Amino acid sequence: MINRISYNLLKIAVTCLSSCIFLFACENNVNEVKALGARVGGIDVGKDVAIYLSTDGKITAKLMAPLMNKYLLDSGKMIEFPNQLNVDFYKDSLIIESKLFAKYAKYIESENKVFLRDDVVVYNILGDTLWCKEMYWDQNTSMFHTDKDVIVKQHSPIAKIYGKGFDANQNLTDIHILKPQSNSYAIISDSSGLNPQK
Repeated sequence: MINRISYNLLKIAVTCLSSCIFLFACENNVNEVKALGARVGGIDVGKDVAIYLSTDGKITAKLMAPLMNKYLLDSGKMIEFPNQLNVDFYKDSLIIESKLFAKYAKYIESENKVFLRDDVVVYNILGDTLWCKEMYWDQNTSMFHTDKDVIVKQHSPIAKIYGKGFDANQNLTDIHILKPQSNSYAIISDSSGLNPQK
């Protein structure tokens, strides 16, 4: 009977000891947990990010960048893409209708605008292409704007337009060059065969 009591006490002691070892072994280091949200000197850093934008529950764009830095400023949040930014703009059916590329981008939350610079290129599925050194993308109006030099290559009519400043929608179907230059050209097909004179 004493052996049985000793055996039960030994069994309880071993169970308690192993439970204590298990509990202490699973303790999280607070500093290690904080390090999971990578913050470098007040900056949140994201690598190889993909961000989906939506309006009224529909995906309108996908942003991709190798590096994203998020700053919390007194005036609000600012997100910087210092290495490059690629954006795919979608139709309602998630079919890409245009693409954007820039070597640098900065999102200014208080204005809901993205400043793009360094070899900015936008092109659509028709082959229309826009090149400029810098521009703004207004996410409220889905429009691009700049007052800098721009080159636009259009598919129909075939045209190459050089100018200073432009406004354009995201899919490049409505482009307005503010100051076209004289070295621009357009090739308009001969339509005389379409409406024969009687």
